[in-house]
Amino acid sequence: MIFTVIASFVIAVLSGMGVGGGGLFVVFLAMFTETPQLAAQGINLLFFLFSSGSAVCVHLSKRKIFGTAVLIMASFGIIGALAGTALSSIIKQTLLRKIFGVMLVISGILSLKQSFTQSKSPEEIK
Repeated sequence: MIFTVIASFVIAVLSGMGVGGGGLFVVFLAMFTETPQLAAQGINLLFFLFSSGSAVCVHLSKRKIFGTAVLIMASFGIIGALAGTALSSIIKQTLLRKIFGVMLVISGILSLKQSFTQSKSPEEIK
């Protein structure tokens, strides 16, 4: 139990730093707590809501949230969530895990590539 609390705290800190804690939390739940994939994804959504709450408060206080953009993103998010829920009831859990793993690897590679190109000066890239 204490290991889960500590791991959740560390993952929340990483998420707050922009590391992508949501993906880490699903992996942690699936591998170390033997939580089924769909349950892990649902718990991850709740985890995200609570861990991102402080960020929303900070951005609201600094007036960095644009209402129109929020409405557009929320609309597409709802559509994507409904489509994902429908697909997850059709796809077998083992295949769903593999798809999620591939998505995490591709996301990590793209993140590394982006950070590598941003860390170089324009002269070094040429």
